[in-house]
Amino acid sequence: MAGQRLKWWTLIAACFALFMAILDNLVVNIALPTISRELNATTTQLQWIVSAYTLIFASLQITAGGLGDRLGRKRWFLFGLGLFTCASLLGALSQNITMLIFARAVQGLGAAFIMPLSLSLISVAFPPEERGKALGIWSAISVSGLALGPIVGGFLVQYANWHWVFIINIPIGIIAFFVASAVVQESRDTSGTVVLDIPGTVLITGAIASLTWGLIEAGNRGWGNTLILAAFAAAVVLTATFIAVEARTEKPMVPLRFFRSTTFSGANMDSFAISFLIAGVAFYLTLYLQNIHGFSPVRAGLAMLPMVATMMIFSPISGTLIGRIGSRLLISIGMCIAGIGTLLFLRSGVHSSYLAIVPAYVVMGFGMSLIFAPMTTAVLNSVESEKSGVASAINGAIREIGTAFGIALLGTIMNRVYQSQYNATGSIIEARSNPALGPLRSLVDLVGSGASLAGRLIEDTRRFPGVPSALAAQLRDASSHAFITGMDRAIVISSGVIIVCSVVSFFLIKPPVMAAAPEAAGVERIDEWDLVSELIEVD
Repeated sequence: MAGQRLKWWTLIAACFALFMAILDNLVVNIALPTISRELNATTTQLQWIVSAYTLIFASLQITAGGLGDRLGRKRWFLFGLGLFTCASLLGALSQNITMLIFARAVQGLGAAFIMPLSLSLISVAFPPEERGKALGIWSAISVSGLALGPIVGGFLVQYANWHWVFIINIPIGIIAFFVASAVVQESRDTSGTVVLDIPGTVLITGAIASLTWGLIEAGNRGWGNTLILAAFAAAVVLTATFIAVEARTEKPMVPLRFFRSTTFSGANMDSFAISFLIAGVAFYLTLYLQNIHGFSPVRAGLAMLPMVATMMIFSPISGTLIGRIGSRLLISIGMCIAGIGTLLFLRSGVHSSYLAIVPAYVVMGFGMSLIFAPMTTAVLNSVESEKSGVASAINGAIREIGTAFGIALLGTIMNRVYQSQYNATGSIIEARSNPALGPLRSLVDLVGSGASLAGRLIEDTRRFPGVPSALAAQLRDASSHAFITGMDRAIVISSGVIIVCSVVSFFLIKPPVMAAAPEAAGVERIDEWDLVSELIEVD
């Protein structure tokens, strides 16, 4: 009975920590404009407030998961919790942008331990037949963090100050630390097949760091930039070297046999695809609601509630369906529905109402609610429990790479289409040829330089003082329509990726081994009966 209670308390502690890590990342995004004004941050510095977290988080998850498996999951989970909470305090006390970026990097290190080890603690605490239900709850909590991040961040920035987006983590972190200390049981890999694999650790960390950095910076420097190409080349070389080294290592940090499992590979492919989709949707919808329609940060966050409410309702339910329907069917159906929901965002437009895209939020939310618990269950059930830490870490790193890739690729595609459409607009061509505009022609070019400047931003007199109302209206209209064209292209591509992956993964992910258990048991009984018959005949 005590064990029954402990596993649920373990789930609560893991979810508390997860909620904090997810909430903080999105809360900070909403605060960036205010931080820019108060700390005099450049655009590049603002990007690194987000990117420092993502880079460290993605690069070190596999190392963190391996340390947890080898030296104790609870111990390193608490280390991550404590580190994240202390880094939040450092962020709240930051007086300059350098100190804040450093605090965000340390938060990323803490999150690198929290995310994979929260999953492995759940995997150890719950037997396979109950794991789907637990991971459904875990998924619902992660969704609530995604949803509440922009809303909480908007309220804190609007009614308090940006320091509070870090202060809010401190009580959550302290509570999670003491609850986890009291109720979580220590566990580690006792198979004897894991050691401190320093070459493997260095190589895989370097490979993921190079790839993530390249994806983060590709949007700023361009995909053909020498440094970006060098980063991608380094990632390829380091990955190839890692595979060669691990194949010859007796006790590798990342067992390459994981990837021989089509279920493990297929579920991780799905993780990449869904993170790619979510990152792209969050990127272009945030700009659409705030820049094109003039939503405040709080209102933009609240606009996501139909999707979030749908996910929170159906995510736990999908977890209970895993044992009946199977992971692969739930994942494939969910990804197809999410892709269709994404296509419904094509109903958006310069003059469309918010109600026009509510069905898209609901359908996409329902599709995603069917994905996360089955996908994570498939990953964890495809490896032995002793390896749950490193398996969870691989999955988490792939999700972060998918997020970075989604923002970089979809953002670039959207930007290129925006620039092309804007520059081809008749009113813009006419404005550039009008000698009466004089120095204002540089403003016309500035608005066309990137999709983030589209829409109503031109009407912000603090940012663009002295712009004639007629020209402002002209630029707003041309840039808004160009933005919608670019967003539509990103919508179609992201939807296509998720639907294609849903089909491929259906053939990769295999039915659970448990489904074959009765048959296997039957074979065993027949063998025993044959043995008895033979003994009787001998007598």
